[in-house]
Amino acid sequence: MAFAKTADDALASLAKQIDKLVADNQEKKLAAVINFTGEPTDDYKAKIAEFATKHNLKNVALVVTPDADRMKINDQAEVTVMHYKGKSVKSNHAVAAGGLNAQAVKGIVEGAKTILE
Repeated sequence: MAFAKTADDALASLAKQIDKLVADNQEKKLAAVINFTGEPTDDYKAKIAEFATKHNLKNVALVVTPDADRMKINDQAEVTVMHYKGKSVKSNHAVAAGGLNAQAVKGIVEGAKTILE
């Protein structure tokens, strides 16, 4: 599960890798959702749908959630990714604005191994 504040190119890199990871692990019933924080206006939802189409995302659910505060995610993070199995968080990655680079994406994808074992 991921929470993101913006649908930009840095997030697209992560979303594509998550999409591939889910496709490659269907037998393990791996699933992923990216929650875009903000008000679910028609314009915002259209922008998220355009993001999914532009980046050919087929295996990741994209939703808009106005109540991310309930999940107690880091307010300072641009992107927060939690890998969980059952009801237990196995790894948690909070990335500050401008920090979602190749190294951060790699760490997040590697963190998924904690739930695939």
